[in-house]
Amino acid sequence: MKPFPSSKGLWFGLLFACLAAAAAANEDASWKSPQFLVDGFVELALKHDYSTRQNPVRKWTSPVRYFIVHGVGDKDLHRELIDAHFRHLAEITGLSIQPVDTRAAANFLVILASEAALESEVPRHFGSGPMSRNTMLFRHGQCLATFATERRGRIVRATTMIPVDAARARADLASCVVEELTHAMGLGNDTVQPLPSIFSRKFNGAFLSGLDHLVLKMLYDPRVKPGMNEKTALPVLKAIAAEYERDGLFATADSDAAKNGLARLMP
Repeated sequence: MKPFPSSKGLWFGLLFACLAAAAAANEDASWKSPQFLVDGFVELALKHDYSTRQNPVRKWTSPVRYFIVHGVGDKDLHRELIDAHFRHLAEITGLSIQPVDTRAAANFLVILASEAALESEVPRHFGSGPMSRNTMLFRHGQCLATFATERRGRIVRATTMIPVDAARARADLASCVVEELTHAMGLGNDTVQPLPSIFSRKFNGAFLSGLDHLVLKMLYDPRVKPGMNEKTALPVLKAIAAEYERDGLFATADSDAAKNGLARLMP
């Protein structure tokens, strides 16, 4: 196992990743149109794990209360990363997202484990089903996110798991935190489509892109109801996208995404 990088080294890595992500997002403005945003929403919010199968809209409608299960060291650093991204998600979605002191009070668990503990931790927290089913949820074979919904698409609980040593060895810790916590907001798909999105395998950014920012904002617009299918959602999505264009949100989306969240922790 590779040794952990120092906290100072991790911050320099985060700074480089943030600047690279912002540069990459600004280089590609081709997504900044209402139709592209609507298509991006369908790809990221209404599909799941590279599948073409359509899902209904899934979103939280109640306050999110999260608890961090610390199975590794550097608790303060990891909490700072997680708290910062949850604050970012709260700003974008308008949800009340707060930490709680006990696991029993939480509806969102963030589990920080070692890679060696992963095999035993997965069935403990996700059930004892076939591992092949569980591993389909892993990002790059490492980080995991899952959420449960009521029948009409309201998310009622979520869990993410991050093998910290493996993620840090790959300089991927911040990206895992951002991607998996955001997945659990209702953006359930990873995609091979060439979208400027942290959920696309063809995007090199470590943080939310401008497209991710607007798709998530759109998901939590009150007019987008949990349980909507693509047919019923499309007229609403198109109206919202047109409003974003009129209000200039496409022009500021990249900077809005980059200046908040984990970017606030950069020196």
